Amino acid sequence: MYEKITNYINAVKSQITVKRFIMLAGALLLIIGACQLIDGYLTARGNYQRAVERLEQTQNELNRSRRLNQELKLVIERSSELNSQAGDRIARIEDYQRREGEGLNRLEGYQQETGRRVGEGVANNNRASELIGESLRIIERVESGNK
Repeated sequence: MYEKITNYINAVKSQITVKRFIMLAGALLLIIGACQLIDGYLTARGNYQRAVERLEQTQNELNRSRRLNQELKLVIERSSELNSQAGDRIARIEDYQRREGEGLNRLEGYQQETGRRVGEGVANNNRASELIGESLRIIERVESGNK
């Protein structure tokens, strides 16, 4: 059996020449290069797929962000509108309060004027009472002088 193995090894050795060895090494390098290319292609393809998925996710987030920005703009516009309406209402209330204050000032003025006139009227009534009293005394004197 040993002889058969040695014969086989010798036969193989005799068949291997430099030309065949170089061709075998070239084929082996070609196969290794092809495997490297295939591996690079598969890696690039995986990276491309991940990049496409990430791009889609980013696009979806961008669309969502745009939608939220539009909603935010609408909320801000509505808020501005409500603030404007509130400002108008506050201005009307202030105008009403100002007019009410003016009315109260006029009313106070009228009350002071009425008090002054009542005071004048009381003074005039007192003066009239005095004059009537004097007139009565004069009439009494005249009547007592005529008797």
